[in-house]
This record gives sequence, structure tokens and C-alpha cells, in this order.
Amino acid sequence: MAGARGRLLIIEDSPETSELLAVVVEEEGFSPVVRNSGQEGIDAFDSERPVAVLLDWVMPDRPGIDVCRQLRERDPAVPIIFVSGRDDEASISRGLDAGADDFVVKPVRRIELVARLEAHLRKVHDLVQSPGYARASAAGQDGDDRNRFGQVEIDSAARIVRVEGQEVALGPLEFKLLEYFGRNAGIAISREQVLNEVYGYDADISTERVDLLVRRLRTKLGEGPERGGQLVAVPGYGYRLERRRPPDD
Repeated sequence: MAGARGRLLIIEDSPETSELLAVVVEEEGFSPVVRNSGQEGIDAFDSERPVAVLLDWVMPDRPGIDVCRQLRERDPAVPIIFVSGRDDEASISRGLDAGADDFVVKPVRRIELVARLEAHLRKVHDLVQSPGYARASAAGQDGDDRNRFGQVEIDSAARIVRVEGQEVALGPLEFKLLEYFGRNAGIAISREQVLNEVYGYDADISTERVDLLVRRLRTKLGEGPERGGQLVAVPGYGYRLERRRPPDD
């Protein structure tokens, strides 16, 4: 039955692309809500309460990245996927920083789009079903799911990260990545494992995406070549989160 899985918002100014996306999501059981400008998309997000958003990078009235920021401010969990002709590192980095969960490059391949969409929806479902999420939502305060690794504190219930006591703003993927490393502190994690965990599917994308995400995370944690840090590279394999911050030289 079309629409049984909820409304899915498509913000896309190209009639051909929006029609294609609408057909795909409807066949997957969603009710497509199509808007052709950034402001129309924001208004629809407020009124329709979609379960996910497919967003174009370039809109006639404002950049898609600005739309993404506004949507993310309204809802920290809803999956937002850019559908864009851009696949360069700078654009992906800006999109993740604005709060996007993923990128799908045009021309859209149905199997890839559906796989990524389903993966992010599963992540949201797992999050809202978790005791920590329910506890924090009901009580309006920090839960008990706090872990410390040197100067880094991860509060999974409140979805907050602190470094040296100061709250750090992380995008959805960055938080997922750090939380995953935190659950496996001291263990080397391969790039392929990161792709499967963070994106939730057998990703048909380069593992260079992992390196980009890790670089962004390390920057936000205040780490770098000159300072060292707890999130260290394992040459030829992946990364490892140290349980304690290495001492300064």
C-alpha cells in the first residue's frame, strides 16, 4: 500500500529528477511529498513531518546546504540525503557539516538510493527504540550512558560529546562514528567495518569517504598531526580509539 511507511519529502527543482525519485519512493511504500524550492521544502518539513528527506544541492531560491542546516535544527534524527551531481570531497565535507547523513550522486541508481535510505531509517529506528534515547527524551536530562576516553566524553543518551568539558557539535555521521569507536575502544577497526556500521549497508563507495569523515571528526575533537590524539590511524587497515589520551611530548 503506497504511503504506508510514512511521508518522504523530496526537495528538488528538476521535474524529471523529482518525478523519478517520487516513483522510486512510492514503490518502496512511502508517500512522496515533492517541493521545488528550498522554502517550500522547509515549510513542508514543518507541516508534513516526513520520515526522511531527499535534497538537491542547488535550489532556485537558496542553496540546498542552507536548507539542510535549517532542517537539521528542526530535527536532529531524521535522515537527510543529498541527491546531487557533486561528488567532490569539499562538497561532501560541507554537506556533512551541515547535518546531512549521506550523498547519492546523480544520475541516481535506484538500488543504491534505496539501500542507503533503508540503512539510515534503520539507524533512526534503533536510536528511538534504545533505552537511553527514551530516558533522555522523557526526563529532559543526561542519561547514564556516558563514557570517557581521556579528554573525550560521549553521552549516548543525550547525544552529546564533550572535549575537556566543552560541548562539541558533531554531525549525525560524525557522532555515529565516534560512538562506534567508543564501543570498541582499544580495538583496531577497518575502513570496511566503519562503512558497514556508519552507513549500515555494503557501501558501494570508496573507503576514502571514511578517511574524510575521520579527518573531520579529529578536527572537531581538536586533534591533529601537531597534537597527536586518541583517534589514531592503523596503517593499511583503519583506525583505533585509544582509551587514554597519549601524553604530550
